[in-house]
Amino acid sequence: MRDSLLRDLAELKQYQLITMHDVRLPPSIYANQSLAVTPGNFEKVFKKALKQASLVWLIAPETDGKLLELTSLCLNAEEEEKGSILLGCGYDATLIGTSKTLSFEALQAARINTLPAYAGEDLIKTECFDALMRLNIAKWLVKPEDGAGCEGIQSFDALGDLRDWLKQENRYLHYFAQPFQPGIAASFSMICRNGTGWLLSCNQQHIQYENSQFKLTGIKINGLQSYWQRFETLARKIAKMMPDALGYVGVDVIIDNDKIFVIDINPRLTSSYAGLHKAIGHNPAQIILACILQPHFKLPLLQRNIVEIAL
Repeated sequence: MRDSLLRDLAELKQYQLITMHDVRLPPSIYANQSLAVTPGNFEKVFKKALKQASLVWLIAPETDGKLLELTSLCLNAEEEEKGSILLGCGYDATLIGTSKTLSFEALQAARINTLPAYAGEDLIKTECFDALMRLNIAKWLVKPEDGAGCEGIQSFDALGDLRDWLKQENRYLHYFAQPFQPGIAASFSMICRNGTGWLLSCNQQHIQYENSQFKLTGIKINGLQSYWQRFETLARKIAKMMPDALGYVGVDVIIDNDKIFVIDINPRLTSSYAGLHKAIGHNPAQIILACILQPHFKLPLLQRNIVEIAL
């Protein structure tokens, strides 16, 4: 994601690009300057980079609140120094995307089809557990409250086994449960601004299931073009639901016959970005920047090429 974004920004020939890299890895060839990060020194280096930048584009996971923390740092710097502009979602949209429980509640309130979510703290209570047992659901998933992608997702064939797992090491404080929903794993890439959303691509996800765990192994960008109109409608509803969502947002869904369930809202770049340039026939960074910075943005006519990404 990082190098794909830097390559697209370098192609514009408008910006001096500053980025960061783990000291154990080589810097990106697309950056004008790359600050090395030693273990335990990330925040110090990030704040140094932040002071040098007039525009800031975050690439970070929701895990352990990292994306929310960096978003807050950027917004505070923007407010205090009236300098750098965050090219991404505001605090509320990031919070909704980071917390799966808040995301579920927001989707429900917006009347967007999603799956029920049960907090681990509730599920270990006898009353809630007994009520869920009566539903006779054959398969369950547990997910970290602030996980990214397939990270940390596990499946259970028995609700009792799930509850026992949650009780270990106080996992119930950090996980929630959902009924397993069969169907086509999919996603779409969108951009948004001031409650308006535009669809960029409709993607099919390749997910491998092994040892009760899930792993995203690849994405076919624009592999589900037959759902374009329905995904476009969802993109508009999600943008309206999160008025401070800004720039690129990735949305994970499951398609089961005529139903589409929104599973995750990612208020950041996703893996699909790496194939977006070829898929839409335009520089996606240029489109996202225009969406954020131009007062009268208009989405150009996009190509709908199919592009495979292996992960």
